[in-house]
Amino acid sequence: MVKPAVVDRLQQLVESPGQLAACVEDVAHSARVGLDTESNGFHAYYEKVCLLQISTPEADWAIDTLALGVAPLLPLLADRARECVLHAAEYDVLCMKRDYGFSFGRIFDTHAAAKALGIDRVGLHDLLGDQLGVQLAVDEQRSDWGKRPLSPEQLQYAFADVSYLLPLREKLGEELGARQLLAEAEAEFARLIAKEPRPREFDPEGWQRMKAARALDGRGRAVLRELYLLRDRRARDLNRPPFKVLSDLFLAEAARRQPKGEEELLRVPGTSLGALKKVGSQVLEAVKKGLSAEPIPRPRPGGGNGPQWRRGSPGAPPPEVEDRYQRLRAWRRSRAEARKVEVQVIAPNAVLWAIARANPSHLDALSRVEGMDAFRLEQYGPSILEALHRPGDQQKLL
Repeated sequence: MVKPAVVDRLQQLVESPGQLAACVEDVAHSARVGLDTESNGFHAYYEKVCLLQISTPEADWAIDTLALGVAPLLPLLADRARECVLHAAEYDVLCMKRDYGFSFGRIFDTHAAAKALGIDRVGLHDLLGDQLGVQLAVDEQRSDWGKRPLSPEQLQYAFADVSYLLPLREKLGEELGARQLLAEAEAEFARLIAKEPRPREFDPEGWQRMKAARALDGRGRAVLRELYLLRDRRARDLNRPPFKVLSDLFLAEAARRQPKGEEELLRVPGTSLGALKKVGSQVLEAVKKGLSAEPIPRPRPGGGNGPQWRRGSPGAPPPEVEDRYQRLRAWRRSRAEARKVEVQVIAPNAVLWAIARANPSHLDALSRVEGMDAFRLEQYGPSILEALHRPGDQQKLL
């Protein structure tokens, strides 16, 4: 039976140095803490951590990182003697490195643990319901965490995200140990800690991935490009996400209709009158600039996801590399099916491509391939080499 979450412990919004000191003292006396972050990525061009939540055996803390520095906490969270429990840790790991130049010492990721166990429903709310019988009703994930004051609903959501991480970790940890999967999970936790954030880079050719790019004619595409570039410049200036400045629908329709004046512009769907008053003249100038440019050819299909090549085409990997990659995929699929886990638990695509390109002939060479940590090497190394060098028509389900 799923029961609503019940709180019978201290939950403190940390807004003053004194409250932060109390939080630091509590963490210092805890060998294991739950942790989560809330950022403003849905509401700002330049994302940053706005709230840091920490759960100890004694209390839950929500630190207002816009009001306080978190430097006193960082050494405690970097201490390998202390385990930090997170759910879907990659995002939090990257945010903490980006904003504070900080790396966790030791983590337990309940999302990665659940995937290693072959659990189908691995979202936090699903895991809490299925594993602990706790139902969380509030969802404020996409609310504006950069606005102050925070609402009661936001705080309820923020605390709920960490309140049950420690008991969830206990349950999943016991199952990992019982099934002798703890070493595999810990290898994944280490990989997550090692991930590095990438600076946000604007792709000036990103407009080609829009559906409209294939439907428009050459001049329409030139207009779409100019509108796309304008939207990003405006988003940077306002520190707002591009989609909140001008919608994709507006860009596509403006590129199709190509308004010449204010009256025509006001008939373009996809934005508000208020937004057009602020940016309308720049939109008309972008349309004019696009119409005066050279028409742009239709983009190639497959511009968004997946390989940007066809077998044997310029830029494609050599056929022998792709053949090795396909043999490794077949090996991975059979392993995943035998364990009843997702294929990415066995090895991500990037690791398979790295192996296919390196074409190692022995374990020592395989160990030098990026992504082949000690666990993968021990568990899968010999069978990877066998799959790699076995002709495709003789491939076994290893």
